[in-house]
Amino acid sequence: MVRTQMGGQPGKDSIQAIAEERLRAIIGNTTPEAMQALVAEANRFGRELSSSLTTSQIRNIFGEVRSIEQEVPVGAEKLPITVQRRLLMLKPKLAYQVGRFSNNKALRAFADTISKAIDLVGDDARRFHTFVDLFEAILAYHRYYGGKTN
Repeated sequence: MVRTQMGGQPGKDSIQAIAEERLRAIIGNTTPEAMQALVAEANRFGRELSSSLTTSQIRNIFGEVRSIEQEVPVGAEKLPITVQRRLLMLKPKLAYQVGRFSNNKALRAFADTISKAIDLVGDDARRFHTFVDLFEAILAYHRYYGGKTN
């Protein structure tokens, strides 16, 4: 789990990436509890990101995810190799953004969370759709909590 501090008192204003075990439970399951965990984690994470990450920093990657989603055949159980490749290529794009804004701890936590989630998708179409839901929920809560617009 990545824990970063944005100044102030110890423990205050810290941004915590979604823990890998939490991501595994969210992306790997279709239970009502997993969906409740998705919403709860997206709410917490979106709120934490809202003061330090711009909407455009999230939307740039989310736009690519939506584009990738269009290539997933309806009813598919496995992701086509082209989709798997495009999804994996998001990881270097995230790393590039972290490199560009190396002092932005929120971006680092965001990239860490999304990269780990991508690894959990594999070639499973259901997991991919859950990943998209999680990403969309993070973006929605980021905006809800007044996420920076530029």
